[in-house]
Amino acid sequence: MVQTVGGQIGGVSLASFLQMLEQERKSCTLVVNCEDRSGCFFFDGGVLVDACCDDQVGEEAAFSLLAWSNPSFSVTDPEDRLQRIRQPLAHLLLAAATRHDERKFEEQQQGQQATGTAGPARQEEEERPRVMADIQGNAVLRRLVESIIAIPSVKHYYILNRQGKVITQSSRNRKVGDFITYCVVSGIQMRKVLNVKGPHRIHMVLDNGDSMLIVPGGGMIIGLLLDENGSAAEVTAGLRQAISRMGDS
Repeated sequence: MVQTVGGQIGGVSLASFLQMLEQERKSCTLVVNCEDRSGCFFFDGGVLVDACCDDQVGEEAAFSLLAWSNPSFSVTDPEDRLQRIRQPLAHLLLAAATRHDERKFEEQQQGQQATGTAGPARQEEEERPRVMADIQGNAVLRRLVESIIAIPSVKHYYILNRQGKVITQSSRNRKVGDFITYCVVSGIQMRKVLNVKGPHRIHMVLDNGDSMLIVPGGGMIIGLLLDENGSAAEVTAGLRQAISRMGDS
C-alpha cells in the first residue's frame, strides 16, 4: 500500500523530500500529483536519474514538477530508467528556484506595464537574473575576483552562477561548490516557508575557527572561506560595493 504525503504537511516541501531521498540513498519512484496531473522522479541509490511529466522527460520534466503548487507525493518501487539527468540534485533545485524567480519577475514587469507603472531601476537590476560567462576573457568578473583577493581574511573563493555551477574557484576542493548550492537551496526553501525575503547572506563558523560566508545576489553566488579574523559583516559590505561597481561599469 502506498502512503501519500502532502507537500506541505509538517513543513515538508517536494524539494526537501527529494533531498531526503538523496541523503538516504534511496532507490525508488516518487510519484507527484497536482489536481489532475501526475509525474514521477526516479532515484537509483540516492541519485536522481530521470523524471517524467506529460510528454516531457529528464530535466525539463523535473522543472515542470517542481513548479507545481502544493503537490502531493508518494513513494513506490524503483524503476530501471535511462539516466537523462546528469547534474546534481542541488544544482537542479537551484535552477528550478531561479526559473521560479524569473517567472515572478516577468509577471511583475507585465503587471507594471499593464498598469503603466515601473519598479525602481535598482530593484530591477538586483532581481534580473544574469548568468556570468567564464572568467577567461571576462574583464568584469576578473575585477570582482581581484577585489576578493584584495581582502586579507579571504583564504579561498568560489563563484557560482544562478544555476549552481562553479564559474571559477581558488580551491582544489571540488565538493565545496555543491555544499554552497545546498546552503542556498535550503535558504530559498526557508524563505518560502517563512514568507520572507533573502537570504542576503549565509554565515557558518567552522570547527577550526574559519568561517564560510555565502552571498547570493547580482546574478551569481559568491562563497568565501574566511580565516578566524574575518568579519562577515565587513566582507559582505565590501562585496556588495564590488558587485555594485560591476553593475555600473
